Amino acid sequence: MQADITTAFETTEFAGITTGIINPYPSPFTILDMTIKPGAGAPAHISATEDKLFMVIEGQLKYLVGDRTAVVAPGARVLVPRGTVHGFTNVGDADARHILVSTPRRHEEFFRDLHDIPDPREEHMDLLPGIAARHDQAIVGPLP
Repeated sequence: MQADITTAFETTEFAGITTGIINPYPSPFTILDMTIKPGAGAPAHISATEDKLFMVIEGQLKYLVGDRTAVVAPGARVLVPRGTVHGFTNVGDADARHILVSTPRRHEEFFRDLHDIPDPREEHMDLLPGIAARHDQAIVGPLP
């Protein structure tokens, strides 16, 4: 890990999610600060090699974890072991926000690759399965 004090963070955007990359340096984990527009989220997917912890900061998010679905509010913690189907949707009327911690560190690279899909992105969504596969992610269903 590299020692640092900063208020400047790299930000990526894709499909209604703005993601601040909190720790861009080599470390054993990734921390992402994610703002999700109403109706946006991550479809049901499997992260084959990462364990994840989501902490809800603002808004109302609907999470799918395994075969369980729940709408949660600020203060909720959502744990997702590697290999578990999961996803989320902002079901509120305003932006929602959660912090994602995943290990081992590399999930920020997935968000960088999504951000780099050429505009207009709608015409290049065929790139999404390859990007997901490169990062040990498999999309298996729609938004929860």
